[in-house]
Parts: sequence; C-alpha cells; structure tokens
Amino acid sequence: MPSQAESAVANHYIAAVQPLPVGFALRRFAPELEAEYRDFSYRSYQQTRRVAICLLLVSFFAFFAFDLLLLYSVGANPITLPVMLVRLCALLIIMFGAYRVLTQPDIATGYRWIPIGLGCLSLGMLLVTLMYHQALEQMQLPYGLEGMMLIQIVIFVPIGYSYRNSLCLGIATLLCTCLALQLTTSVEPRIQYLASLTYLVVATIAAATAGYCQEHSMRVLFLTKRDLRTMADTDGLTQLYNRRSFDLLLQRALQEAQREQTRIALIMLDLDHFKAYNDCYGHPAGDLALQRIAGVLASHPRRDLDFAARLGGEEFALVLRNPDSAYLASTCESIRRKICEELAIEHLKNPAQVMTASLGASFSNASDTTASLYQRADLALYRAKASGRNRVEID
Repeated sequence: MPSQAESAVANHYIAAVQPLPVGFALRRFAPELEAEYRDFSYRSYQQTRRVAICLLLVSFFAFFAFDLLLLYSVGANPITLPVMLVRLCALLIIMFGAYRVLTQPDIATGYRWIPIGLGCLSLGMLLVTLMYHQALEQMQLPYGLEGMMLIQIVIFVPIGYSYRNSLCLGIATLLCTCLALQLTTSVEPRIQYLASLTYLVVATIAAATAGYCQEHSMRVLFLTKRDLRTMADTDGLTQLYNRRSFDLLLQRALQEAQREQTRIALIMLDLDHFKAYNDCYGHPAGDLALQRIAGVLASHPRRDLDFAARLGGEEFALVLRNPDSAYLASTCESIRRKICEELAIEHLKNPAQVMTASLGASFSNASDTTASLYQRADLALYRAKASGRNRVEID
C-alpha cells in the first residue's frame, strides 16, 4: 500500500489537473495560484491599459478645455484657477504613473502605480466637484455628481488590476463623496441633493457589478486555460511531464547550460521485467505501480529547475541542473533504493521478488545536442540492464 507521504504527493499532482472550483471575484485562490492568476490577468489586459490611459488623458484635456470655456463665457471666477491647479496636479501624477506602467510592464510596477493614479483621479475629481458644488449652490444653480459617476465607472474598468482593490477604492470614493457633500452643504438636504447621491450610489453598484462579472469570467478563463495547458503538458496516468514536454524542457535546459557554461545530467529509468509484471498481476496493477514510481520521482528532493517525466510505458527520465558527480550518483542510488526497498512492490516474476529499476545517467557537454545526450544516457541504461538490472550506470 502507498505510504501517507506518497498519497499526499499523488493527491497534489491529481489536484493540479482536475477542474478547479470556480473562484468568485471576491475570493482568492491559493497563494501560488492567485499569483499566477494575477500575472495572467495583468498580461491579458496590456492593450486595454494602453487604450484606457489614452482615453483618460484625452478626458483630462477635455476638462481643461471646459474650464477655459467656462472662464471665457462667465469671466473671472475665484474657483476657476484652483480647479485648474487641482486638475494639473492630478494630471502630472497620472502621467508619471502611466509612463511607469507603459515602460515597465511588470506586475509589481502596475500594482504600485495603478492605485496611485486612480486615487489621484478620485481625489482630484472630488475636490473639483466640491468647488463647483459650493459655487453653484451660492448662485442657487442646479448641480450634480456626473463627474464622480464617471470616476466610479473608470475605477472598475478592467485593466488587469485586482478587483478587490478596485472595489475598496470605489467604496472609499463613494463614502468620501457622501461625507464631503454632507459637511459642505449649507442647507438641509434637498430632493436634488438626495437624487444626485442616489444616482451616484446606483452608478457605483452598476460599475461594481459589471466589474465583478468581468473578474469572474476572467478567473474562469484562467482556470480553463490552465487545465488545458496542464492536460497538454502532463502524462494522464502519472501526472509527470509527458514526452512532448520532456523534449521541450530538455532542449531548453541544455541550451541554458551551454550558454551559462554549466552542465545538466539526464537520468533514464526503466522498470525491470515490467511486461512480466503486467502479465502476472494485470494492467490495473501495472498502472498503480507506475503511479507509485512516479510518486517517488515527484517526491524526491529536487532543486527548483529539475524536472521528471514519463517517456512512455515503464520508462521515466529525470533532468538535474548543474549537479556534481557525487550528487548525481547519490540521487540515482537513492531512487533505485526507494523503489526496491521502500516501495517493495511484490513482483514474483522478478528475481528480486519485488519491483526494481535500472538507471542510466550521463552529463552533458558543450557540444551536445538533446539527441546525443539522450543516446549516451540510454546506452548507460542499456549497460545497467545488461549487467543484471536493479543497478545504476553513469556515463
């Protein structure tokens, strides 16, 4: 029977390819998955961010034109200059943030400057709204909160930023607007005042709902793409990398090693007398044995860039980045011993009476191709099997 540790490893690999539960927009995935999702979302909205920044800057210049038109038509007004100064300060901060976001497309920069830009936009529009509100109230002219409604919509525009953070900023903007108007309004609340606040609340709810639906759809898309990618890259039985992924990763690892003037080691593993095991115990038992062997490879201590794969049938491979000879030898022997002594899968058709494995390994060199490295490791594996099986040969 598999040990508790092996079961945990198997469950981890199975969970990686099973359909993940749909995460709602206000929920988070597990930390590693959430970080992967945020990176996916941020990269997906790169073009949308560019368009949104352009529209925002155009809108700012349109507001400046409105202020100038108001100054020209009404004449000198004590609020026009302060309003333009507030808009200018907000514009300068937003332009600097936009420059950082566009020139440094990493998610850390975006998550730093997007909230700063949105916060300045909200605060600037709130100050302008209060200035116009007081001036129009003194002249007993109608006023509204159309500008703040527009800001609430902008806050929830999907640009790859966290929906939870957008929601917090939207609620904070709404509460600050209501409080500021309550404190600056000199008369009892009138129908027009209450109606403006009602429209602002409705606009906030509508924008937040639209943002929620967009975030929910994006998380579903992320999970779907992740599952499809996982199924394409992994072996369905063992949840290790499949042959296609192995070929790509081996080539990449070899190229990186040659570029950095280091080396990799390729370990080939083949189960001894496995056809006889299937004939004796049946294919379901054979499949279970393969899963337990994969559990050994998956749970074996490895460095971050090392990887294991099932090449087909009872053949597996393990690639180690820049190991020394002692580390390679100890790794091979540790895997062989775990399969033979710790798993100890009964195999009466094997002279050892348990499942065993033969391993062949080879180091890469500066002139290697994936084919030449694979050939040397395969020859080492052949020597291990020809020398009696259940042993390790290193080229």
